[in-house]
Amino acid sequence: MSLTLFTLKRLAGLIGLLLVLSVLVFFFTRAIPGDVAALYVGGNAKPEQIEQARIALGLDKPVVIQYLRYMGRLFKGDLGVSLRTHRPVLKDLAEKIPMSLELVLLALVVAVLLGIPLGGMAAIKQGTWLDEVIKWLTAAAVSIPIFFLALLLQLVFFDQLGWFPLQGRLDSMLEFTHPIELITGFSFVDTLISRNFTAFFNVAWHMVLPVMALTLGPLGFIARLTRSSLLDVMNQDYILAARASGVSEGVLYFRYGLRNALSPILTVIGLSVALLMLNTFFVEMIFNWPGIGYYALIAIISLDFPALMGVAFTIGAIYVLANTATDIVRRLVDPRIK
Repeated sequence: MSLTLFTLKRLAGLIGLLLVLSVLVFFFTRAIPGDVAALYVGGNAKPEQIEQARIALGLDKPVVIQYLRYMGRLFKGDLGVSLRTHRPVLKDLAEKIPMSLELVLLALVVAVLLGIPLGGMAAIKQGTWLDEVIKWLTAAAVSIPIFFLALLLQLVFFDQLGWFPLQGRLDSMLEFTHPIELITGFSFVDTLISRNFTAFFNVAWHMVLPVMALTLGPLGFIARLTRSSLLDVMNQDYILAARASGVSEGVLYFRYGLRNALSPILTVIGLSVALLMLNTFFVEMIFNWPGIGYYALIAIISLDFPALMGVAFTIGAIYVLANTATDIVRRLVDPRIK
């Protein structure tokens, strides 16, 4: 199967998954108890005002008609209006998603850059004390709950050592003296574009603990899978023949072995995106990071149904897109994949 046909099949599957996701998000959200019209109007609303809001929001129509209207708006990029902020949900998410993605992407990059070499080192040193230490540390990294890890990092690095700030994205004083100009929504990018280097280093300082909390779990998964995949590949006949011909172990592991072990590693990297998007909810709550997780928490507390639907669909779409991209990259690395 050609790469073009493979990509087209994955994109067709992507559209189908997004349609299924839209159905699940819409009907599950509708099942949550609460009167959307009353929440939209606000407290002390009169019955006639609530009824008017219900008609304006289309809630007086059958649920199937409501879904079709929702899909019609969704195709136009309209996720509805937040009951809490009275702003378009898409506009709210456009401000919040980059703040979460900069944590997720940075954590993923760190996890990959550290996890693959650690797993490779454990495979090369199989059976030694170094292999045992790496296996123990990565098992602990996978097992520790994210909320406990985040609180532990705050206790050690803020309360005991005072190295990093407790929470937030920027020092409160710098929000007035060196405010971040909103250009792309990514703090790192915006501060560099505007040459606001004071804010850049302060944001980086605030990001260390949240990124550390997010990185640990995926790093453990990637390192352990890299080790097992490499050990499996290194027992193949062509590797044994290359070793017998005098090829060094370093070349065998990192030139021949790692390339053929990349396919399952790429799979777990794609799945790590889902893990990171889930964990960012806990991290943003604990570190008071103003991203999509914190936005979703406020939406849950206030029963902001349009915002909840927007968050759920957006996160699901990011996960589906990440896994589709992973499949295409795997096909590029290993043409045998069909």
